[in-house]
Amino acid sequence: MKRKVGIIGLGLLGGSLAKGLAKYTDYEVIGYARRPEICEAALVDKVVARAYTDPKQVVAEADILVFALPPDTNARLFEELAPLIRPRTLITDVSSTKTNFAGTVKQHLPEGAKFVSIHPMAGSEKGGYDMAKADLFKNCTWIVLEDDVKDGWDAEAAAELAQMGKLLGSRVECIPMSVHDGFMATISHMPHTVASMIATIAGGDEYGDLRLRLAAGGFRDVTRVAGGNPHMWREIITGNRDEVVRALSDLEKQISIIKNLLLTADDDTLELYLSNAKQIRDKFSFYRRI
Repeated sequence: MKRKVGIIGLGLLGGSLAKGLAKYTDYEVIGYARRPEICEAALVDKVVARAYTDPKQVVAEADILVFALPPDTNARLFEELAPLIRPRTLITDVSSTKTNFAGTVKQHLPEGAKFVSIHPMAGSEKGGYDMAKADLFKNCTWIVLEDDVKDGWDAEAAAELAQMGKLLGSRVECIPMSVHDGFMATISHMPHTVASMIATIAGGDEYGDLRLRLAAGGFRDVTRVAGGNPHMWREIITGNRDEVVRALSDLEKQISIIKNLLLTADDDTLELYLSNAKQIRDKFSFYRRI
Protein backbone atom coordinates (compact mmCIF):
# COMPACT_ATOMS: atom_id res chain seq x y z
CA MET A 1 0.00 0.00 0.00
CA LYS A 2 1.30 3.44 -0.90
CA ARG A 3 2.46 5.70 1.89
CA LYS A 4 0.30 8.82 2.13
CA VAL A 5 1.91 12.25 2.39
CA GLY A 6 -0.41 14.92 3.74
CA ILE A 7 0.73 18.47 2.94
CA ILE A 8 -0.62 21.25 5.14
CA GLY A 9 -0.44 24.30 2.89
CA LEU A 10 -0.24 24.28 -0.91
CA GLY A 11 1.70 27.48 -1.49
CA LEU A 12 5.04 27.69 -3.25
CA LEU A 13 6.83 25.05 -1.15
CA GLY A 14 3.86 22.84 -0.32
CA GLY A 15 2.51 23.00 -3.85
CA SER A 16 5.93 22.27 -5.34
CA LEU A 17 6.35 19.34 -2.97
CA ALA A 18 2.97 17.97 -4.03
CA LYS A 19 3.87 18.36 -7.71
CA GLY A 20 7.30 16.83 -7.24
CA LEU A 21 6.06 13.85 -5.23
CA ALA A 22 3.34 13.20 -7.79
CA LYS A 23 5.85 13.32 -10.66
CA TYR A 24 8.88 11.56 -9.22
CA THR A 25 7.71 9.21 -6.42
CA ASP A 26 5.13 6.57 -5.59
CA TYR A 27 3.70 8.44 -2.62
CA GLU A 28 0.00 9.19 -2.59
CA VAL A 29 -0.38 12.91 -1.91
CA ILE A 30 -3.27 14.61 -0.14
CA GLY A 31 -3.37 18.30 0.63
CA TYR A 32 -4.90 21.08 2.66
CA ALA A 33 -5.47 24.62 1.46
CA ARG A 34 -7.64 27.25 3.07
CA ARG A 35 -9.01 28.43 -0.27
CA PRO A 36 -11.24 26.00 -2.22
CA GLU A 37 -9.90 27.22 -5.57
CA ILE A 38 -6.40 26.08 -4.60
CA CYS A 39 -7.72 22.64 -3.72
CA GLU A 40 -9.51 22.52 -7.05
CA ALA A 41 -6.39 23.59 -8.95
CA ALA A 42 -4.31 20.85 -7.29
CA LEU A 43 -6.95 18.26 -8.17
CA VAL A 44 -7.14 19.47 -11.78
CA ASP A 45 -3.34 19.28 -12.00
CA LYS A 46 -3.55 15.71 -10.66
CA VAL A 47 -0.86 16.37 -8.06
CA VAL A 48 -3.08 15.33 -5.15
CA ALA A 49 -5.44 12.40 -4.81
CA ARG A 50 -7.65 14.43 -2.50
CA ALA A 51 -7.62 18.03 -1.29
CA TYR A 52 -9.45 19.49 1.69
CA THR A 53 -10.20 22.89 3.18
CA ASP A 54 -10.24 21.25 6.63
CA PRO A 55 -6.76 20.11 7.79
CA LYS A 56 -8.33 17.55 10.14
CA GLN A 57 -9.20 15.41 7.12
CA VAL A 58 -5.58 15.38 6.01
CA VAL A 59 -4.42 14.42 9.50
CA ALA A 60 -6.88 11.53 9.54
CA GLU A 61 -5.32 9.96 6.43
CA ALA A 62 -1.63 10.88 6.36
CA ASP A 63 1.30 8.61 7.20
CA ILE A 64 3.66 11.55 6.74
CA LEU A 65 2.37 14.99 7.69
CA VAL A 66 4.22 17.96 6.18
CA PHE A 67 3.58 21.42 7.63
CA ALA A 68 4.27 23.85 4.78
CA LEU A 69 2.86 27.14 6.08
CA PRO A 70 4.86 30.01 7.66
CA PRO A 71 6.63 28.99 10.91
CA ASP A 72 4.29 30.58 13.46
CA THR A 73 1.22 29.42 11.54
CA ASN A 74 2.65 25.90 11.46
CA ALA A 75 3.13 25.99 15.23
CA ARG A 76 -0.39 27.24 15.96
CA LEU A 77 -1.96 24.70 13.63
CA PHE A 78 0.09 21.80 14.95
CA GLU A 79 -0.99 22.53 18.51
CA GLU A 80 -4.61 22.53 17.35
CA LEU A 81 -4.28 19.30 15.38
CA ALA A 82 -1.98 17.35 17.72
CA PRO A 83 -4.76 15.49 19.60
CA LEU A 84 -5.96 14.07 16.25
CA ILE A 85 -2.59 12.78 15.03
CA ARG A 86 -2.36 9.01 14.95
CA PRO A 87 0.49 6.98 16.49
CA ARG A 88 3.36 6.22 14.09
CA THR A 89 2.61 9.31 12.00
CA LEU A 90 5.80 11.05 10.87
CA ILE A 91 5.62 14.81 11.43
CA THR A 92 7.85 17.11 9.43
CA ASP A 93 7.94 20.73 8.29
CA VAL A 94 9.66 22.88 5.70
CA SER A 95 9.91 26.01 7.88
CA SER A 96 12.90 28.29 7.43
CA THR A 97 13.18 28.72 11.22
CA LYS A 98 12.82 25.82 13.61
CA THR A 99 12.87 27.03 17.21
CA ASN A 100 9.18 27.90 17.57
CA PHE A 101 7.73 25.01 15.57
CA ALA A 102 10.07 22.38 16.98
CA GLY A 103 9.38 23.56 20.52
CA THR A 104 5.64 23.36 19.96
CA VAL A 105 5.91 19.89 18.45
CA LYS A 106 8.03 18.59 21.33
CA GLN A 107 5.50 19.97 23.80
CA HIS A 108 2.45 18.44 22.11
CA LEU A 109 3.79 15.43 20.16
CA PRO A 110 1.34 12.52 20.56
CA GLU A 111 2.55 9.24 21.98
CA GLY A 112 4.10 7.08 19.27
CA ALA A 113 4.37 9.83 16.65
CA LYS A 114 7.73 10.80 15.15
CA PHE A 115 9.18 14.20 14.37
CA VAL A 116 12.02 14.92 11.93
CA SER A 117 12.32 18.45 10.58
CA ILE A 118 13.55 19.24 7.07
CA HIS A 119 14.40 22.46 5.24
CA PRO A 120 14.59 22.44 1.44
CA MET A 121 16.73 25.43 0.51
CA ALA A 122 14.55 26.38 -2.42
CA GLY A 123 12.11 29.14 -3.11
CA SER A 124 11.38 32.30 -5.00
CA GLU A 125 10.52 35.90 -4.28
CA LYS A 126 7.14 34.98 -5.81
CA GLY A 127 4.85 32.76 -3.75
CA GLY A 128 1.60 30.84 -4.05
CA TYR A 129 0.41 27.65 -5.70
CA ASP A 130 0.48 29.24 -9.15
CA MET A 131 4.27 29.59 -8.85
CA ALA A 132 4.78 26.02 -7.61
CA LYS A 133 6.67 23.61 -9.86
CA ALA A 134 7.67 19.97 -9.68
CA ASP A 135 11.35 20.73 -10.25
CA LEU A 136 11.69 23.46 -7.60
CA PHE A 137 13.87 21.18 -5.46
CA LYS A 138 16.09 19.93 -8.27
CA ASN A 139 19.76 20.68 -7.51
CA CYS A 140 18.85 22.45 -4.26
CA THR A 141 20.12 21.58 -0.79
CA TRP A 142 17.64 19.45 1.19
CA ILE A 143 18.49 19.77 4.89
CA VAL A 144 17.50 16.99 7.28
CA LEU A 145 17.74 18.04 10.92
CA GLU A 146 19.36 15.64 13.38
CA ASP A 147 17.89 15.76 16.85
CA ASP A 148 18.46 12.34 18.34
CA VAL A 149 18.63 13.56 21.94
CA LYS A 150 14.95 14.53 21.79
CA ASP A 151 11.90 12.33 22.13
CA GLY A 152 10.22 11.59 18.82
CA TRP A 153 13.25 11.88 16.53
CA ASP A 154 13.79 8.70 14.56
CA ALA A 155 16.76 7.73 12.36
CA GLU A 156 14.65 5.56 10.05
CA ALA A 157 12.20 8.40 9.52
CA ALA A 158 15.09 10.78 8.86
CA ALA A 159 16.43 8.36 6.24
CA GLU A 160 13.03 8.24 4.51
CA LEU A 161 12.88 12.04 4.33
CA ALA A 162 16.45 12.17 3.02
CA GLN A 163 15.52 9.68 0.30
CA MET A 164 12.49 11.80 -0.54
CA GLY A 165 14.81 14.74 -1.16
CA LYS A 166 17.03 12.63 -3.41
CA LEU A 167 14.04 11.48 -5.44
CA LEU A 168 13.16 15.13 -6.01
CA GLY A 169 16.67 15.81 -7.30
CA SER A 170 18.09 17.53 -4.22
CA ARG A 171 21.49 17.27 -2.56
CA VAL A 172 20.94 16.11 1.02
CA GLU A 173 22.78 17.61 3.98
CA CYS A 174 22.27 16.56 7.60
CA ILE A 175 22.95 19.09 10.37
CA PRO A 176 22.08 19.31 14.07
CA MET A 177 18.83 21.07 14.92
CA SER A 178 20.77 23.24 17.40
CA VAL A 179 22.75 25.09 14.70
CA HIS A 180 20.05 25.47 12.05
CA ASP A 181 18.54 28.84 12.97
CA GLY A 182 21.94 30.47 13.43
CA PHE A 183 23.09 29.26 10.04
CA MET A 184 19.87 30.46 8.39
CA ALA A 185 20.23 33.90 9.94
CA THR A 186 23.64 34.24 8.28
CA ILE A 187 22.87 32.82 4.84
CA SER A 188 19.20 33.75 4.40
CA HIS A 189 17.50 36.04 6.92
CA MET A 190 20.19 38.67 7.41
CA PRO A 191 20.82 38.84 3.63
CA HIS A 192 17.11 39.51 3.15
CA THR A 193 17.26 42.47 5.51
CA VAL A 194 20.35 43.72 3.65
CA ALA A 195 18.54 43.45 0.31
CA SER A 196 15.75 45.54 1.81
CA MET A 197 18.25 48.09 3.10
CA ILE A 198 19.92 48.44 -0.30
CA ALA A 199 16.55 48.84 -2.03
CA THR A 200 15.59 51.51 0.50
CA ILE A 201 18.88 53.42 0.19
CA ALA A 202 18.75 53.35 -3.61
CA GLY A 203 15.09 54.09 -4.13
CA GLY A 204 13.75 55.66 -0.97
CA ASP A 205 14.47 59.36 -1.43
CA GLU A 206 13.77 62.10 -3.99
CA TYR A 207 16.36 60.68 -6.40
CA GLY A 208 15.10 57.11 -6.01
CA ASP A 209 13.19 56.84 -9.27
CA LEU A 210 16.16 58.12 -11.26
CA ARG A 211 18.56 55.69 -9.57
CA LEU A 212 16.20 52.80 -10.25
CA ARG A 213 16.04 53.72 -13.93
CA LEU A 214 19.84 53.67 -14.03
CA ALA A 215 20.26 50.44 -12.05
CA ALA A 216 21.23 47.23 -13.83
CA GLY A 217 22.20 43.63 -13.09
CA GLY A 218 24.17 44.17 -9.90
CA PHE A 219 21.31 45.99 -8.19
CA ARG A 220 18.84 43.41 -9.50
CA ASP A 221 20.87 40.50 -8.13
CA VAL A 222 21.55 41.87 -4.65
CA THR A 223 17.95 43.06 -4.11
CA ARG A 224 16.06 40.14 -5.68
CA VAL A 225 14.82 38.68 -2.39
CA ALA A 226 13.52 42.07 -1.26
CA GLY A 227 10.68 41.39 -3.70
CA GLY A 228 9.34 38.64 -1.43
CA ASN A 229 6.12 38.73 0.58
CA PRO A 230 6.68 41.25 3.42
CA HIS A 231 4.23 39.59 5.81
CA MET A 232 5.84 36.19 5.37
CA TRP A 233 9.34 37.60 5.78
CA ARG A 234 8.33 39.55 8.88
CA GLU A 235 7.26 36.26 10.45
CA ILE A 236 10.48 34.51 9.38
CA ILE A 237 12.82 37.27 10.59
CA THR A 238 11.06 37.96 13.89
CA GLY A 239 10.79 34.23 14.50
CA ASN A 240 14.59 34.12 14.42
CA ARG A 241 15.08 37.50 16.07
CA ASP A 242 18.10 36.83 18.28
CA GLU A 243 20.09 35.07 15.57
CA VAL A 244 19.30 37.77 12.99
CA VAL A 245 20.48 40.46 15.44
CA ARG A 246 23.71 38.48 15.93
CA ALA A 247 24.19 38.19 12.15
CA LEU A 248 23.57 41.92 11.71
CA SER A 249 26.21 42.59 14.36
CA ASP A 250 28.64 40.48 12.33
CA LEU A 251 27.69 42.56 9.28
CA GLU A 252 28.36 45.79 11.19
CA LYS A 253 31.89 44.56 11.95
CA GLN A 254 32.53 43.93 8.25
CA ILE A 255 31.14 47.36 7.33
CA SER A 256 33.53 48.93 9.85
CA ILE A 257 36.46 47.08 8.28
CA ILE A 258 35.58 48.31 4.77
CA LYS A 259 35.01 51.90 5.99
CA ASN A 260 38.36 51.92 7.77
CA LEU A 261 40.18 50.63 4.67
CA LEU A 262 38.63 53.41 2.61
CA LEU A 263 39.27 56.14 5.17
CA THR A 264 42.91 55.12 5.52
CA ALA A 265 43.36 54.65 1.76
CA ASP A 266 44.62 51.10 2.38
CA ASP A 267 43.80 50.07 -1.17
CA ASP A 268 46.01 46.96 -1.25
CA THR A 269 44.27 45.49 1.79
CA LEU A 270 40.91 46.40 0.28
CA GLU A 271 41.81 44.43 -2.84
CA LEU A 272 42.87 41.50 -0.67
CA TYR A 273 39.54 41.68 1.17
CA LEU A 274 37.67 41.63 -2.15
CA SER A 275 39.83 38.76 -3.38
CA ASN A 276 39.10 36.69 -0.29
CA ALA A 277 35.38 37.38 -0.70
CA LYS A 278 35.57 36.28 -4.35
CA GLN A 279 37.18 32.99 -3.32
CA ILE A 280 34.34 32.36 -0.88
CA ARG A 281 31.73 33.20 -3.54
CA ASP A 282 33.48 30.92 -6.05
CA LYS A 283 33.38 28.11 -3.52
CA PHE A 284 29.61 28.60 -3.17
CA SER A 285 29.26 28.37 -6.96
CA PHE A 286 31.29 25.12 -6.91
CA TYR A 287 29.02 23.58 -4.26
CA ARG A 288 25.94 24.49 -6.30
CA ARG A 289 27.32 22.47 -9.23
CA ILE A 290 28.01 19.22 -7.36
